Amino acid sequence: MIRATSKTAMKILIVIFLLSISLGLFAQKNIVGRYRDYFGSRLQLNANNTFKYTWNFDMSASWTKGTWTFVGDTVYFHMVPTYDTLSHTNVNANTSDTLILSTDERPERFTQTEFVATLLSGGGQNRMNYPDKLLFRKGRQYNIQNGKLVTKKQKGFLANKKWDPWFFKSDD
Repeated sequence: MIRATSKTAMKILIVIFLLSISLGLFAQKNIVGRYRDYFGSRLQLNANNTFKYTWNFDMSASWTKGTWTFVGDTVYFHMVPTYDTLSHTNVNANTSDTLILSTDERPERFTQTEFVATLLSGGGQNRMNYPDKLLFRKGRQYNIQNGKLVTKKQKGFLANKKWDPWFFKSDD
């Protein structure tokens, strides 16, 4: 009798475990897609747990790529940096290399002169901070700042109108 009860309990635990895994996969499938906000940010969450975050405003732009995980109701982002190699030759003709965050998505090698030309042509914008985590609720992605959910409408750039601060699904 005791063995039958423990077998039944084990079967129940296995069913609960399998259901929780399938519900987690279902929730993850719902979160995959393209999102944007009203402040120039776009977020692409791919089914293979990679993401791309972009931000554009006027002549400034920024991007970040990496991986994401979904725990409970929160999406966590982990940047995978792309580096360029900056070559420097000193007065003794010794060459050394330095890794710098890439200004685009292709790793490249630059001399100092080429790198300065890239910066002057507008290719070296600073990166806009990407969110390190977002709360997923009702198809929206909410920013979390100082441990609090950001839900209050915010003023847009050069406008008096206030906009919703969250990311929403978008086809573009």
